[in-house]
Amino acid sequence: MSDTLDTDVLIIGAGPVGLFTALGLAQHGLHTLIIELWKDRRERDVQKIFGRATTLYPRSIELLEQLSLADTFCQAGFVGRTAVNYCDGKRVNEQGWQHMFETWSKSFHDYCLSIRQKNSEEIVRQSYCETAGKDVWYGWQLRAFAIDEGKEDGYNISATISHPNDGEVKVRSKYIIGADGGSSTVRHLANIQMEGSNTVYQWIRIDGKMFTSMPDANVGFAAVESAHHGNVLWVKLDQDAHRIGFARVPHLLVKYPNGLTEADAIREAQHAIKPFKLDIERLDWWTQYKIRQSVATTLQQDGYILLADDAAHVHSSGFAQGMNTGIHDSTNLVWKLSGTLKSLYNPVVFKSYNTERHAAAKQLIAIDMEAASLISGDIPAKYQPLGLTANEVLANMMKENMDFTSGLGVKYIKSELNKVPQATILQAGSRAPDVLIRGPGPHLPFRLQERKQLIAARENSKFLQERSRPIRFATLLSGPGMDIWAAFDGPPLGKVYFDADGSAHAKYGVSLESGAVVVIRPDGITAFATTLDEAGDVIVYFNKIFL
Repeated sequence: MSDTLDTDVLIIGAGPVGLFTALGLAQHGLHTLIIELWKDRRERDVQKIFGRATTLYPRSIELLEQLSLADTFCQAGFVGRTAVNYCDGKRVNEQGWQHMFETWSKSFHDYCLSIRQKNSEEIVRQSYCETAGKDVWYGWQLRAFAIDEGKEDGYNISATISHPNDGEVKVRSKYIIGADGGSSTVRHLANIQMEGSNTVYQWIRIDGKMFTSMPDANVGFAAVESAHHGNVLWVKLDQDAHRIGFARVPHLLVKYPNGLTEADAIREAQHAIKPFKLDIERLDWWTQYKIRQSVATTLQQDGYILLADDAAHVHSSGFAQGMNTGIHDSTNLVWKLSGTLKSLYNPVVFKSYNTERHAAAKQLIAIDMEAASLISGDIPAKYQPLGLTANEVLANMMKENMDFTSGLGVKYIKSELNKVPQATILQAGSRAPDVLIRGPGPHLPFRLQERKQLIAARENSKFLQERSRPIRFATLLSGPGMDIWAAFDGPPLGKVYFDADGSAHAKYGVSLESGAVVVIRPDGITAFATTLDEAGDVIVYFNKIFL
């Protein structure tokens, strides 16, 4: 093995987000090296990592489509479309997880997907191996890195990695990404601080093959409002497994001052779900952990150092945000970093990774601070005058924040990248609606977001050829179909699709008579919109974004 190697991007950490990022960059034709401290995948199995992140929300599944992973994930996981909620053995439909499904109708992925992290990681790893032609470097550890711009060749990071058997290797990269967890080595070596604090809350999670007398235990999610174990979580996982989770409420902290054993955790899980019975036939994984809530002061330092996922923000699993937030981080970063490496974008685009995702992380932590408290049975001071129980406040809070929690309502601030629209009803920085459209031939409709050619095609217009810009043009005409050449009095601008019933125009708030031009970012976020009469404003917008 060479003592020195060069790569476009050095990624530390082969958890889900490190793998998502490596795969996304590889699909853009970039060279990556991703290292993982664990010696190999078998050692990760020994560490029983069947647990950890499990639930994916609608927006995350939409983003997985960009990596061509959504179908594979759905085939391997459990699709849940509803939830149940119990108190004293009786259904309480006014509260619980079921209300989250009510906000998801705006996505064709109107469900949650449960797949344990070990299984999701393996899917992404295999796709990365096929795309990049290489595997993760297991057993390698980051020892040191520094910024070195002396050679002026673009390789600005000089890092040292080591392996117990293979010694040290010097790696020169253009960027380094820390996706190495809450105790991130990249963050520590870069001296990036975390803002936040530890909480007094401790939670238990157990995965395995379980049987319960609780009705409808296999529909997706369930919550049991326990008087003695907080708001108890129940999730149907992939294959034959379930997860149960509960808080170490004050009396459990007193009862187990040194923590719970495996037998203790099982016994308390059986108490937590009462009056229903619980039998655990096979235990795959369990954990007890203290909740921390903090955000890195920056996700982007000195131009070349980047943080994502738990390396950038840590929080509870109360609203199942872990992998979902990480997928948003990865998707946001991949298109901006790949375009920057290809010298396509002005610096404002790349810098917006920190601006956008740091703000989203802070919003997440603010929500999580209240959620973790309520799930543990404590009512934050601002809610106490309402005279409601912790479960009632939690139900209201879930409803208020579910649009953000699902990812469908994540919004980024107005900026050079997200310019105030001059037409449509869209908001800059918000998710562009997914709609059903048709091609010139078959009557079979398809989704705007699912068409690979619509996502990745490049048109050969003079505008693009002169600037080598990765812009995809598509024209959506109202009506069931028409003579395309006659409609344009010549060749159309990009590929042409039809909005047969006008519903797509309605979702975008576009008049059938006057039309509009809509600019959508590679991550499916609305960037800008204007009228056809002012289409020149789009060129002005692009000139601020592209080099």
